[in-house]
Amino acid sequence: MDTETRKQILRSMLRIRRFEEQIWEIYTSGLMHGLAHLYIGEEAVAVGVCTALRDDDFITSTHRGHGHCVAKGGKLDEMMAEVMGRVTGIC
Repeated sequence: MDTETRKQILRSMLRIRRFEEQIWEIYTSGLMHGLAHLYIGEEAVAVGVCTALRDDDFITSTHRGHGHCVAKGGKLDEMMAEVMGRVTGIC
């Protein structure tokens, strides 16, 4: 694996971690209704899987699917809207 690919993998894992930390901050501040099923500590799983996928491949996940969506290139603003229960969310 070349250096640039390794750097991209690390950037993707850090992007997932930051997104999850933002969810945790929102959740602990009481601004989120429901539960926060975080992906912290599992970042390498999503990035490893999604690195092997083609752009036109589809993925599915469970209730801890934020990491997969971020690793596949999902839009963070739409994902956050989904987590917050907004109509502008991804689903």
